[in-house]
Amino acid sequence: MADEDSRKRLDQFVDAAFGFAVTLLLITGAEPPRDLADLRAALLNLPSSAAAFVLIVLFWSSHRAFGRVTPVRDASTTLLSLAVVFTVLVYVYPLRFLMQALFHWLSLGRLPGRELIDGLGDLASLYQIYGLGFAVLSGLVAALFACSVRLAPTPDLRDEGRSWRDAWLICAGTGLVSMAVALLPLRAAPWLPPSIYSLIPLAIWLRGRAIARAARRSAVAASDPVAA
Repeated sequence: MADEDSRKRLDQFVDAAFGFAVTLLLITGAEPPRDLADLRAALLNLPSSAAAFVLIVLFWSSHRAFGRVTPVRDASTTLLSLAVVFTVLVYVYPLRFLMQALFHWLSLGRLPGRELIDGLGDLASLYQIYGLGFAVLSGLVAALFACSVRLAPTPDLRDEGRSWRDAWLICAGTGLVSMAVALLPLRAAPWLPPSIYSLIPLAIWLRGRAIARAARRSAVAASDPVAA
């Protein structure tokens, strides 16, 4: 088992890596504005950068939650945390591209992003790359929380680890489904692959309802075996 100092150093390293990912997200491909026109053009990227920033923070906050739920670590959690760092630094690029293309479309061409996509073939490739990256990163976070279920010292923390694990498994599956849909012809519905991600909250809510119903049935069976 890793000692307390090693755990803290690893968590600090992961935090720093996420901070570097945000830096890449904001400055990659950007040149310092030379005049007011350049500044205005740079500011047009703020909506897409903000949306991408929220997703990066979501993954970061989940790793912070993992650290709280799992005070005891082992070699597998260290390797998974390092894999998360590597993947998120790669994931920044398709995330940035997708958000710029999405906000260009949502703004009816008023925001930058048109130069990133040259036809439906490029759009499909971007959906596929992003979906794979999202699925891999979500799967790694789910694997971390699976370790929480094994290592957490109390039943409450193990239950919380299961909730996080299942939520990120849903995210990973959604990324794979979106990627698979992007393999189909997009001409009729080019908006469909990214729209699939909007189903994640509903799937997590349904999972919570199913867990609650199972818990109620167990409670009834425990209190009244004859009625069960």
